[in-house]
Amino acid sequence: MKKILLPALLFTALLSCEKSKPTREPDPYIDSIQARMKANEKIQFEEIDRKLEAHAKAQKQYVFVRLLVEEDYGMDTRLANFVSGIQDITKDLSEDEKAQMEDLIITNYLSSPDAKIRNGRVKKKEMFVFGSYAEASEKRNTFLITE
Repeated sequence: MKKILLPALLFTALLSCEKSKPTREPDPYIDSIQARMKANEKIQFEEIDRKLEAHAKAQKQYVFVRLLVEEDYGMDTRLANFVSGIQDITKDLSEDEKAQMEDLIITNYLSSPDAKIRNGRVKKKEMFVFGSYAEASEKRNTFLITE
């Protein structure tokens, strides 16, 4: 009986000791470190989310088409540029979409009064694709503005 009673007393004594452990006072230094860690973690996750969103979004591209056309001026033929407006697109153009865009600009030129009156013909077509509107505008102006 003594053998059973002794372990039971020890077990009860251990339980009472664990329950009576003093609680620790909050340490402002440790709390501020933990708060900074949580804030930094939040900032890092926000930065990762922002980068993922930017990568997932399709980057805008700016596109225009230039036609080199030949027109009759009586006894003279002249070469001229016919340049489309700059269009912004949010996806990469497939070869079919590029061809459709070029054909649309050719159709617009051929149906214009100048092309009809001067028997206009398309000699060359080019498509230009840029990452910014400023670059596209600068290149487009080289075909439109003469000094």
